[in-house]
Amino acid sequence: MGASYARLTESITGAKSVKIYKTKDTAYEFKLYPFGERGTYIAPELIFEITGNLADSILEHFPAFDYLVSPEPGGHTWGMLAAYKLMKPMNILRLSTELYDNYEICIKRETAYNENYIYFDGFRAGDRVLLLDDVISSGATIRGIANQFKEMNVELVGVQAILAKGEHYKVLETDIGVPVRVLSKV
Repeated sequence: MGASYARLTESITGAKSVKIYKTKDTAYEFKLYPFGERGTYIAPELIFEITGNLADSILEHFPAFDYLVSPEPGGHTWGMLAAYKLMKPMNILRLSTELYDNYEICIKRETAYNENYIYFDGFRAGDRVLLLDDVISSGATIRGIANQFKEMNVELVGVQAILAKGEHYKVLETDIGVPVRVLSKV
């Protein structure tokens, strides 16, 4: 059965734009995709379509990994759904705007509109992981995660995302040395 992206395409083209201010003088034009980090209402048909197509793409392109890894705020929901569909474990990369005690490893994450920390807990050297995220923009978050995995001797086998903005994902693929697959591009 071929992939169907009718609802995904509709949700992308119908997404509202808002301005997010990192500072009072610095605005970022942000699309409110229902499946993205600031999305709200998601129709069950869209959940079904995205989850099924993520699972199919993962099975086709990434047959060998130990578990999924997905960052908050947008990727972890889809990571859980795909992990459930594939019957694979997952590890959520938690975000916080503050440092907290008793974490194993964290890195600072800076985007065009905010700054926070990504926490890496529960990884072991030799783990083979597949990173699943909602949207790839510049690729900076994934680059930071991939670099941290290298330091931890965790093997990143690939990246699966729902949406890529522009062609940054192709450069990302070269930079981090693993396949990057997306369901859709804008």
